[in-house]
Amino acid sequence: MKRQMCKLITGLLLALFVAGSHMAVAEAKTLSLGHTGQEVNIFSQASVKFAEYVNEYSDGKIEVKVMGAGALGDNREGIEQLQLGVTDFWVISTGLLAPFTNAVALYDLPYLFKSAEAGIAFFNSDIAMEIIQPLENKGIKGLGYMTQGWRHIHSNKPVRSPEDLAGMKIRTMSTPIHIELFKALGANAIPMAFSEVFTSLQQGIIDGGENPFENIKAQGFDKVQKCITMDGHVLDPMVLVISLNTWNSLSDREKEVIQNAATEACKWDQEHVLAANRAIMEEFKAAGSPEIIELTAEERRAFREASQPIYDAYLPEIGEDLYKKVVDFQKDFEEVPPQN
Repeated sequence: MKRQMCKLITGLLLALFVAGSHMAVAEAKTLSLGHTGQEVNIFSQASVKFAEYVNEYSDGKIEVKVMGAGALGDNREGIEQLQLGVTDFWVISTGLLAPFTNAVALYDLPYLFKSAEAGIAFFNSDIAMEIIQPLENKGIKGLGYMTQGWRHIHSNKPVRSPEDLAGMKIRTMSTPIHIELFKALGANAIPMAFSEVFTSLQQGIIDGGENPFENIKAQGFDKVQKCITMDGHVLDPMVLVISLNTWNSLSDREKEVIQNAATEACKWDQEHVLAANRAIMEEFKAAGSPEIIELTAEERRAFREASQPIYDAYLPEIGEDLYKKVVDFQKDFEEVPPQN
């Protein structure tokens, strides 16, 4: 009798253990994060950090699988996947989010920030979070800002003035302000898929492009371009976004975990990206190729003046009041040349 009772108790304990194990498995969530960057990109590394923070803060109950290098598709496909709830997170340039809300196009305005410090401080402001809040009307929620650093012009001939760009075929992102900017600077703006840029440069289909240093290095553009002009026309913010379907499926505690992890991952990106870009710039300088062209204050002013038509055309859509908030936000920051 005692033996039967022991077996019964053992069986019950085993059943409870198995049931508990199944419950633990059932409670665990696996979420996906996509982006088009390479491992060398700081925002790619920050995405991995995000996954680590989520796992840590959730005590292992939430796992984020990071799928970079376009493994889940290009950026436009990624946004569609978020809207459908097929993919959970994406890291994407604000330039590609502008079609969803006019305010986000603010970040495409050329020479907007007085310094990288001013720009990053703004990305962490309440105003910046308000700018991406309307994305929720499109099924996407912004969690925070990363950045790739300053975007610079790369080409096969020296560019020190807008006049030097006359007639040059410059690849841009397929966003209206980027296209119109390079037209205003005198170039032939060629919107083109990022995956096609290297071959197009190699074959002379285009003469140049505009990218942060880490993209230039990661994609090998330095092997097919002779010059980089450090004009720093855009600070290139990236947004870590989540599918609203996914967000709404989370408990309050899970939302807290995700938001805290996003905040820390964005902070990690911001703390590392400028130094990484500077290291690449110094590497190019030491190698003597591509030539690094640092503009004088007067030369930078010429680029800003040539880009004024962009402000005239787009500020009514973006919002004069919003632009004024950016200007006011920066009033205590000194102007610093874009050196990374």
